[in-house]
Amino acid sequence: MKNRTIALAGVCQAAYFANELASTGKVRDQNGYDALINSLYVLDCDEVSEIYGSDMGNLNTGLKTLSYAFNRDPDYLTVLKYTLTLLTLERKLNKRNDYMGIIQKGILDSKLLQLPDDPLSSAVITKLANVYSSTVSLLQPRIILSGKPEHLKQPAITEKIRAILLAGIRSSVLWTQMGGTQWQLLFKRKLLVDTAGELKKMV
Repeated sequence: MKNRTIALAGVCQAAYFANELASTGKVRDQNGYDALINSLYVLDCDEVSEIYGSDMGNLNTGLKTLSYAFNRDPDYLTVLKYTLTLLTLERKLNKRNDYMGIIQKGILDSKLLQLPDDPLSSAVITKLANVYSSTVSLLQPRIILSGKPEHLKQPAITEKIRAILLAGIRSSVLWTQMGGTQWQLLFKRKLLVDTAGELKKMV
């Protein structure tokens, strides 16, 4: 359950950041944002937690969000909706080998744009955003963000949102790989929340 909870926290964190960007135009937990984007480039590791960096603190926002969202906290209902939609989209995406190929190539291409002193430059984020737009964004149900128009009209912000949603799909894939199912979201909710609480104490 620990690995599944870590993966689900990654999905929750992506949903939280997408909502935060749409609502405020910025992310307070930059380390957490960067860790999720970087998870797109981690293919092999010994521990699931290493996908998000060596510091579990990188998932602090996600663990907190998981606890509140899956306890039906009214302030987190929008983020919960985005989280569940990402998990649904991952299942749809899993049946589209053509889209999976585009995503894999796009991530590799974005890695080539990374600079030693600026690995997550605007060019990298733009590339990842375009990958999301040409694949996941075409599937149903689409994630329709409820934010402020002044933020959603800015390309730099919407690209950050699409890039983090792509990272959310990556965490959704991990959730499935770790044995996560819709059934568990319904009937193992308390265990997931309790496990997130235990993991948060380790941060």
